[in-house]
Amino acid sequence: MILIASIMPIVALLGALTVFRLKAWQASLAALAVGVASAVFAAGMPVCDIAPTMFSGLLFALCPICLVVLAALFVYAVTTESGAMSRIRSDLASVSDDQRVLALLIVWGFGNFMEGMAGFGTAVAIPAAILVGVGFDPFKAVTMCLVANTTSTAFGSVGVPLMTLSKESGCDLAGLVQMTVFVQLAITAAGPVLVLLMLGGFKALKGMWGWLSASSAAFLVPSMLASCFFGCELPDIVGGIGVMLVITCVSRRGKQPSSASGKVVWAWQPFVFVVLLLAINGLLPQSFKRYITPGALVLTGGFVGALAQGVRVKKLFSLLADTFVRYLPAFATICLVVILARIMDESDMISVIAGALVSLTGSAYPFFSAALGALGGFITGSGTSSCVLFGRLQAEVAAALNESPSLLAAANVMGAGIGKMICPQSIAIGTAAAGLVGRESEIFKRMLPWFFCVILFACALVSVAALFL
Repeated sequence: MILIASIMPIVALLGALTVFRLKAWQASLAALAVGVASAVFAAGMPVCDIAPTMFSGLLFALCPICLVVLAALFVYAVTTESGAMSRIRSDLASVSDDQRVLALLIVWGFGNFMEGMAGFGTAVAIPAAILVGVGFDPFKAVTMCLVANTTSTAFGSVGVPLMTLSKESGCDLAGLVQMTVFVQLAITAAGPVLVLLMLGGFKALKGMWGWLSASSAAFLVPSMLASCFFGCELPDIVGGIGVMLVITCVSRRGKQPSSASGKVVWAWQPFVFVVLLLAINGLLPQSFKRYITPGALVLTGGFVGALAQGVRVKKLFSLLADTFVRYLPAFATICLVVILARIMDESDMISVIAGALVSLTGSAYPFFSAALGALGGFITGSGTSSCVLFGRLQAEVAAALNESPSLLAAANVMGAGIGKMICPQSIAIGTAAAGLVGRESEIFKRMLPWFFCVILFACALVSVAALFL
């Protein structure tokens, strides 16, 4: 009975999203109501503990999670308002006449950069819109962006998913970051290949192995260095920058430098200030870093960069308010999911589910850990929300099986990114950006075989890693 009551909030969330097609915040609210009822009437949680637990979850959801997301989306809004994003788009589109090279530049380079800076669909919507604007098939544009967004999810939105996962699972953040890089290494390295396969099948790979190797290395080397020295905030950002720099420099080798280089520097100013502040913070002693939130740094960098571009202070505050209002449903969803996770944790429902999983799968559980994360990514459309839902569960299963908690937690966030490949929200964002509204089911059918291939590979990677850790 207690097991059925424990899984009911998750079932309610899944059913509200897929069967009743409620909005994400509505589905999360319904799941929270079921979770509170289960905690009180089935798990025996005292009623007087409900309010403090919910308040604790709300505080964590607001800061650091919502603050970082708001700040990152504000920076994107600033670059759009100032016209810098239009300049960036035109510069990217002018790099090469070869669609395959442009796909690597825009999808793998700029897309990963945007995931690191903002997340929440920007890494699908913006690159897809750029590709369509320069003549790509809209259908292929969306599918390329969806497949490229898998491994970058872990470090998206300035590292929010991993920061959240560390809190929920109890794993040391630095160790969790390194474990995530290790677990995702093979799939990340194959990212550029997957992008071109989506573009034109195996024919698209002909004569491109040099570009593919360079694109993989240009992302992996900077991102791994960033994860070692700066933490979880910068890997996607510097990796995306590395890809864009390498492809642009090689493509324009021997050509005259552009006379508009000053405008290029101007367009990237908000992003430059954000990266500098995050890099400086990463080098500070831990005793100082505890008083500085990444959200405050991103917000400061956005303001400074926008002022350097000539945006007025009054307009900046207006943009900040507009961004908050526009994404209020997303913020509400985050808060409700975090509160639900706290209720399930404090009432020991997560422990009950963990025990059931151990009994059901035994020592084979590591194979399924990434699939559980993928379920969370598919349901919620968010790597962060998947980590909130299942982070503590993965850690408790790891303890019961004497496995590495960091490994299973990293598997969860890796699976969450893969689950977003077929997530209804991600597909809807991509089709809207590419002008394919109404063809969501076609995109889903196209992505489904790719999802199964990638998630099975990910599950196998985690199983092998579990044998040696």
